[in-house]
Amino acid sequence: MNTHITKAIRAGSFTGRRAILTLVIAAIAAFGAAATFAPLAVAQDAAAAKASVFAVIYERGPAYEDNKNIAEQANIKDHVAYGQTLGDKFLAGGLLGTLTDDKVLGMVVFEAENIEAAKQWVSQDPGIQNNVLSATVRHWQVTNIKAFQGK
Repeated sequence: MNTHITKAIRAGSFTGRRAILTLVIAAIAAFGAAATFAPLAVAQDAAAAKASVFAVIYERGPAYEDNKNIAEQANIKDHVAYGQTLGDKFLAGGLLGTLTDDKVLGMVVFEAENIEAAKQWVSQDPGIQNNVLSATVRHWQVTNIKAFQGK
């Protein structure tokens, strides 16, 4: 078995789909000629199954009442509760800026199968459905995310 795989297993960092795929590739490679084509196919299947990351930029919608702060807007509590439906697909989120200087209010970063699935999730947001908020969904090709827990 590959030395790196053995070390990862002992360290306990070798879990999930990636671990299984790596072990499958190692097993195929051990069997010779089939390994010439199999790693490419396995890598393509893994890429297809992997969720992508999307960023949603929320702005004031047509029904946003400028004389009220964000906490007083209609459906904002429902909007926040809806964000909880992402579960472990939620990566980051929060308010942006001062909330008074421009139309941008907040951002959510989450995982979804594809852009259509991400847009579908956003379209069901009570803040969007009631026009208090508008949203732009963007695919984010993440190169690095450092964990931030209120530091």
